[in-house]
Amino acid sequence: MVAFHLQTGIVPGHLLRLPGDQEIPHARTLSRPRETPLTRSDTVRRVSVIQQPNANSAADSHCSSCGAPYGEGVSGWPRTCPACHTVAYRNPLPVAVALQPVYDTKGTALVVITRTIAPARGSTALPGGFIEQQEDWRGAVVRELKEETGIDAPERDVRLADAMSSPDGHLLLFGLLPERPAADLPPSAATDETEGWQLLHRPAELAFPLHTLAVQAFFEGRYI
Repeated sequence: MVAFHLQTGIVPGHLLRLPGDQEIPHARTLSRPRETPLTRSDTVRRVSVIQQPNANSAADSHCSSCGAPYGEGVSGWPRTCPACHTVAYRNPLPVAVALQPVYDTKGTALVVITRTIAPARGSTALPGGFIEQQEDWRGAVVRELKEETGIDAPERDVRLADAMSSPDGHLLLFGLLPERPAADLPPSAATDETEGWQLLHRPAELAFPLHTLAVQAFFEGRYI
């Protein structure tokens, strides 16, 4: 006699098998995952995977948010991505430059360096470089001075002498330090970026036009 399940009315499978029959595994029903509508972020991610710029892409030709190309005719800043509508800006990069005056038997001079890296490799310049993330500009002045010349200076002694904007989008902050005896400076030695330091006793054309202007202004007494 075949027994029915009282609640479901289904005959148990083991009661339908005859002696010698092999047990057939129960088939599993696979449920299809429920699809959710694409969001804007999903679309941006897909575009980013497909349209990332490659080594042959022109600088600033693609959106930095999703990777989509800006397309022909798009120039200037700010600019809007046609795919994700992100507005991109080009802000000036701040550069800290050190004006370290010294005096010796020849009179007043400025500490300068000879660069061993691009740009302007082999040329004379003031010690300086880009300000790092969350770094005070005065701290950047003395850090660059130390890295490129080995000269130590306290951050609290830095005074803003000038601020100039360059055509290539950089903002140069010239930090003036107190004058000191040249005899107190450490020996000139090569660093990772320079051939060492030297003294400039008069205005001269330097590697960068704004450095030249700052040196001229210093020797004319405009930073006193």
